[in-house]
Amino acid sequence: MVKPFVEKHLVSILCWTAVAFVLAGFSWSLVALAPIRATPIILHFNDIDGITAVGGLGTIVFMGVFGLLIVLMDFAIAHELDSRGRRFLGRYLAATALIFAILLFIAFLAIVNVNV
Repeated sequence: MVKPFVEKHLVSILCWTAVAFVLAGFSWSLVALAPIRATPIILHFNDIDGITAVGGLGTIVFMGVFGLLIVLMDFAIAHELDSRGRRFLGRYLAATALIFAILLFIAFLAIVNVNV
């Protein structure tokens, strides 16, 4: 009973999970970085070079909104490919969107850990 449901809705499950990862990382970083709005936010830190990129809260908002737009666009394309009978391509694109969302979540996690 569960297998046919997952088989039929795999693209939707993968893409909604990707949307959840992007929104969770974005909202968590906004909440965690809200107290330090006055100072620049460290966006990239390297052990060898030190701080290589700084920015403001606008950069975090741009990352979240742009990541969400990419995942939603991938969701629309993957759903269309899946409905037209190209199941492999639709599932591949949905899985790629999920991997992108997980990596974006890790990026938000790293930014928060460096700054807080």
